[in-house]
Amino acid sequence: MQPGEILIIALLALVVLGPKRLPELARKLGERTAELRSAARDLRRGLEAEVTDIKEAGEDLKAPFDELKKTSEELRKGIDEAGVTKLDWKGPKPISGPTPADAMADLEEIEKRAADEGPPG
Repeated sequence: MQPGEILIIALLALVVLGPKRLPELARKLGERTAELRSAARDLRRGLEAEVTDIKEAGEDLKAPFDELKKTSEELRKGIDEAGVTKLDWKGPKPISGPTPADAMADLEEIEKRAADEGPPG
């Protein structure tokens, strides 16, 4: 705002409110402005404290991940140095469920039966 605009607004307020109410209104406006600034300052402090807490929690979580990454890189380096290109299972064959070959055989049987029966209806 330019000084001329401020002067026009002040004169208009003086005419509308009168010389008795204008100082009272200005004082109340100043009090409300101070309250709003105080509330904004408190809100900013609270948000900054929360952000600081979140950053600290992030740093606390970062350390274990860095350690896991380091361990993983060491394991990968050890595998590469050992010359292992493929890790094959040397233990007993799992007996917990059907194999992919069993699933394919079942699918072929289902398709064969569907072809023999023809379309439904």
